[in-house]
Amino acid sequence: MSTVIVRDHRDAIEKGARLGYLARAAIFIVIGFFAFRTAFAGGDTISEREAISEIIATPFGSISLVLLVIALPAFAIWRLVQAVLDADGYGTSFKGLATRAGRLVSAFAYSFLAVYVGSILFGVSVGGSGGGSQILERWAQVFGPWLTIPLGLIMLGVAGSQIGKAYTGSFLRFVSLPPAQAAWMTIVCRMGLVARGIVFAAIAVLLLTGASRWNAAHPPGLEDGLEEIGSWPYGWLLLSATGAGLIAFGIYAIILARYGHIRSPDISSALK
Repeated sequence: MSTVIVRDHRDAIEKGARLGYLARAAIFIVIGFFAFRTAFAGGDTISEREAISEIIATPFGSISLVLLVIALPAFAIWRLVQAVLDADGYGTSFKGLATRAGRLVSAFAYSFLAVYVGSILFGVSVGGSGGGSQILERWAQVFGPWLTIPLGLIMLGVAGSQIGKAYTGSFLRFVSLPPAQAAWMTIVCRMGLVARGIVFAAIAVLLLTGASRWNAAHPPGLEDGLEEIGSWPYGWLLLSATGAGLIAFGIYAIILARYGHIRSPDISSALK
């Protein structure tokens, strides 16, 4: 009896993770499209929340909204399993713990997106007028500027990690690509990882050079990073390449959803 239950929760986590990767793919493809379009035709880059709004504004928006409400919490749970239970086998070395910490941050980020999507579905406000938000903002006014430098260094480390994965191909150990498509899929995955690394590098630049402008309550995100890239020399070219790369990262997420190794550990045993 217990064996069946364990198998069921592992299957549920795997299916939820794959659905979550598809939701992640949709978000990054939309963000990448707007960045690419902005480089050539003007307009604005968009954030993850705005990408979600664009997705649910499509003719299939109602269905997409329901799927996102299911997929984003499921992906947050998978990230939590990766971080806490070391589902990917990174171990307890410094590099392994740093990678798992990144998974934990990702779990929180997708949890916030899940709350945002749920608020749209159920019509609940998640604005910043609550007491908790006011406490965070007051705390950030005192300590926020001091935290932007360490956070910027972390973002720089994440950027290097993403580009390093693309260069070494270490991400390939987490997927089983079909031999006939492996060549082009690998190229797309590398492009996506490099583009995401560039965006993280841009966010790091914003944090490290403008500590007085940012605080823990309102840190720069993807949208700000893309705007920063657009302001660099030959920014339109870099922004268009990064936008195309983020679309590639979305395709990478689709590849992970289909061919990724998703092996949840036995949660029941781990919690004993």
